[in-house]
Amino acid sequence: MIQAGLVVPLTLGLSARILLRPRNGPVHWLLAGLLASLGAWVAANAVSELTHGSAVGAGGIPALVVGCPLTVLFLLTMAFHARIALFENSRAMCIAACVPFVCLGAVIATNSWHHLVFVRNPSLYLPASVWAGPFFWVFQVWSYAYMLTGLAFLLSGLRPSAPRSLRRQTALILAASTLPLLAHSAALFGWLGLGFPLTPAAMGISAVLVVVAIDRYALLDAQPMVQRDVIEQLHDGVVLSDADGVLFDVNRAGERILGDPRDNLRGRLLGDVLRGLARPGEGEALLWRLAEAERGETEVETADGRRVEIRSGSVRTFSDQPAGRFLVLRDRTEQWRHQQLLQQRQRLESVGILAAGVAHEVNNPLAFVRANLAHLGELASQLPKLVAPHASDAPGELLEMGDVVAESIEGLDRIARIVESLLHFARSPREDRRAVSLVRVAEEALRFAALHRGQPIRVETDFAADLPAVEASEDRLVQVVLNLLLNARHTLAGQPGGWIRVEVSVEGGTVVLRVRDNGPGVPDEIRERIFDPFFTTRRPGEGTGLGLSIAFDIVREHDGTLELEGRGPGACFALRLPASPAR
Repeated sequence: MIQAGLVVPLTLGLSARILLRPRNGPVHWLLAGLLASLGAWVAANAVSELTHGSAVGAGGIPALVVGCPLTVLFLLTMAFHARIALFENSRAMCIAACVPFVCLGAVIATNSWHHLVFVRNPSLYLPASVWAGPFFWVFQVWSYAYMLTGLAFLLSGLRPSAPRSLRRQTALILAASTLPLLAHSAALFGWLGLGFPLTPAAMGISAVLVVVAIDRYALLDAQPMVQRDVIEQLHDGVVLSDADGVLFDVNRAGERILGDPRDNLRGRLLGDVLRGLARPGEGEALLWRLAEAERGETEVETADGRRVEIRSGSVRTFSDQPAGRFLVLRDRTEQWRHQQLLQQRQRLESVGILAAGVAHEVNNPLAFVRANLAHLGELASQLPKLVAPHASDAPGELLEMGDVVAESIEGLDRIARIVESLLHFARSPREDRRAVSLVRVAEEALRFAALHRGQPIRVETDFAADLPAVEASEDRLVQVVLNLLLNARHTLAGQPGGWIRVEVSVEGGTVVLRVRDNGPGVPDEIRERIFDPFFTTRRPGEGTGLGLSIAFDIVREHDGTLELEGRGPGACFALRLPASPAR
């Protein structure tokens, strides 16, 4: 009774201490339950001794019933502490470990009907063969098997190269586990002949050892790290399948890239998963490329426009038989996007260098050619008066000279505008920047575009509330958005039910303005060229092909990006600018 009076409060108090921690994992809950069960077992033995005169060590029916969860909890605690994947990843395995002791508990609780556990009241003063029935020994065999298996789990992760703190922690846990086991064995088989058991005292010492392991060696905070912990933290997706191509595991990054939780992916064929990842019609080609070699590498574009690099390999057994296959998925969308932006900037920089020379060499000749043509225009305006007396003999072409000169001047003005556009690449005008609202920029651009005039186009807006400002030149940003709106209107020409939608939102530390339309969209074969200087899909004379290039360069000067998003019907241009810091 003295032992029980000391041990029960100690174990229950330690269990409460663990439960009151702010962050607990499965191993912590199991350890708290194990300690609480220890206290309950000691208390049950004490009650059995007082009421029936049974020895504490041998125990009675209440003690054996309480001992059922105690043994299972020890096994599960050691399994989770040692990071045994069979138990960590399978609830069914944990439940299966409980089944034998649930059945034994039922047999023990009904002992008065069949006397297969105890044939008479247990006592230390008589040999166990006198009072113990067959199911008592079955219970002992299962209990010892679970205890020894739990100790094996504990020692399985210990290596000579393990840190000293881990070795000391393991030694304390091993001592805390084996002391009660040895004390119980001594009481059960009468090795010491003391007339009273030492099991409660051994459990009290075990509880003290657990306290030392918690306080000195961070028992609750420093579980062994295993390979799957590293795989789970990788930014690349890892997909594992068996030899039949059935997917059985995937890490968190793989869930994100594949767009499906692992519970939905497990059990599916790897080929079906890859077909769902690739764009429609490209899944078979992807599978063929991956199957060509033991280790393959390819890149696929997904249906939603992402770029995913896939590296595959096969795993073989020691006997060189196929054991399974693995895939490593890397989302290269952002990297690919940055490469495209870098290439575009390099092209624009080259055009800028060229534009500086062109502007210098062309502007001066243009100026005096236009001046001379203007003078010819003045002379041509006087021709009708000069040839009036000889109108019958004057050729008709002579009277058309004024129109010819006017058309030439118009052509020169067009050349001058092209040269002026090129100068945007040759110089970087830095207007005074200030805090600008992209909502106001969008409203100004819509006002200038006058989309309601001419053909019926429905205009929609979606402006988020409380948007941060951006540091920019408002006039130049209006020029960018106006260019996007006019391009959208051009693509909708002659299309009934056309609409343009302007959205402004915030994504992280970036303010995003999108211009969408339901036009024919941008064909795949020209998507990479739309920001190139002088590239245009319009008929000759309708555009210079510099609008999007200039818009791209203006946004670049503001440390932002301009890109074409998505695929399919319609187009969506996204302008992203960093939000100005709050003041």
